Amino acid sequence: MIKQIARMYMLENIRSLGMAFGNLLPAYIFLGISFFAKSAMTDESFNFLIKGQFLPISIIMLIFFFCFSNATIYLTDMKANKTLQWVQRTGIKPHTYFIGMGIGVFTLLNLFLVLLLVGYSFIIDISLSSFLLIILMSNFVLLALYPLSFILAGLFKNERVATSMLQPIMLIFMFSIQMSTMFLTLAKKNPQDYFIFLIWNPMLYLFDSLQVSLNLIGETWLPQYQYFMILTILSLVLAAIAKKIYTSK
Repeated sequence: MIKQIARMYMLENIRSLGMAFGNLLPAYIFLGISFFAKSAMTDESFNFLIKGQFLPISIIMLIFFFCFSNATIYLTDMKANKTLQWVQRTGIKPHTYFIGMGIGVFTLLNLFLVLLLVGYSFIIDISLSSFLLIILMSNFVLLALYPLSFILAGLFKNERVATSMLQPIMLIFMFSIQMSTMFLTLAKKNPQDYFIFLIWNPMLYLFDSLQVSLNLIGETWLPQYQYFMILTILSLVLAAIAKKIYTSK
């Protein structure tokens, strides 16, 4: 049953070519611009721009789109069409559906994440260890955010409401890290001194790990094993809330 749920989710996403293309395009636009920027900038400026901004933004967008846009809208659509109630009546356990759909989400993310990193490896140096660490941390961030899609889907009435509400949520998650880090760096201040105010955002742990993996800074704000622990605990808490919402519908 888990395989069938995962397969059904991935097929539904592949069939919606317009949505898939629209979701993937923003992340890959930064990759395309990077190729043109390389010939117009010095090596130092180029490395700072790509490693400090474009690559993190591309990865964050991929995670958001596969976790929030696709998963939340998919679940909201099922709820609006009464499909979710029908699935519950078939006796499928909440954790079975949660794991099955999660396999589909993680599979699609990793497929396009690997393609994205391979593309960036043609213009910047990414070692194999950095490559694997970026994938590992991205998966842990997705693990933390994935249950949130079930929670949000339980709050939105239909796909239209979900689409309009997800955009500001994604912008808050993304720009609270990206913009504050950029402006603090330009102001000659250490962004890590202010990370305590952003601990609520899982993207903090991904962004900080990326900076170390790409040799922009020496060490992460907290030890990385603590990042993995925080993200795992957050995922378990959100999963418990998601289960309660799922079973109450």
